[in-house]
Amino acid sequence: MGQDWSQWLDETPETGDPAGSRTRDRAPVVRLRRSRRENGEGELLPRPILVVGGCGGAGTTTTALGLAAELGSGGLATVAVDATAAGSDLALRGADEHLSPISLQAWLYGRGDDEPAPLKECLSQSSSGVGLLWRDAAPLRRRATYLTVARALADAGHTPVYDGGSPIAARQLRPLLEDADIALVLAIPARADAANRLRVTLEWLDDEFGGQTEGQGGGIVGDTTIVVSHQLPGDSAPVAEHLREHLDGWVRDIREIPYDQHLARGELVRHNALAAETRRAYRTLLAGVAS
Repeated sequence: MGQDWSQWLDETPETGDPAGSRTRDRAPVVRLRRSRRENGEGELLPRPILVVGGCGGAGTTTTALGLAAELGSGGLATVAVDATAAGSDLALRGADEHLSPISLQAWLYGRGDDEPAPLKECLSQSSSGVGLLWRDAAPLRRRATYLTVARALADAGHTPVYDGGSPIAARQLRPLLEDADIALVLAIPARADAANRLRVTLEWLDDEFGGQTEGQGGGIVGDTTIVVSHQLPGDSAPVAEHLREHLDGWVRDIREIPYDQHLARGELVRHNALAAETRRAYRTLLAGVAS
């Protein structure tokens, strides 16, 4: 079942010996594609996006904020959502206009009887026009999952960009990974060790969510965009080139986010303070994953 990704970053599969010749013991989960929402003119809205780190310190929060800002710049109601297990600094980094005291959990059960409160009244706000939902370490109540969150956001007319943090195998991310309509962005820092660890992550994705008949470039791996984030000044590590050499045709795309002094401060992220090259990189990334 699925493909054998174990040698992607070590050597190119030889002719007549395709990767994937070995079978897996576990049956993968079937990923479901839901009906895409349309705008008032009958056009399909962009896909929701899940940003997950291939390792710690991968830049998932800044990538999620950058994608959300570019998505919202076209006038689309967009919300960046903290989808980590115990809460990240998504709102602290992105809410440069208004930081709401209302958490994701408080919004989700705001009216009682498992009915969310009005979303606009609960969002933190970015100066880019994007709303933000932060969460604390408390679990979601009863049997709620991030599928519950996704449905409530869709009902409110917002397109979400989820900051999933790491690891990708975290339990709370499974409902989002099982939804084939959600575009997957896998972020890593521009380091050789992070690139080498991708092998394990992609293999796990295929084991858990790949289909038996999906070949090269298919399934969840074929729908995954890898983002290489440059986090040091003068960083010219050829990580992205290495990945393109070995993963071309297997994943959806491989993109780079350049070093940006504004992001490197670790403080509030103001989208209009980013370098033009950085904003262009987020815009190009969005064009590939949200379609």
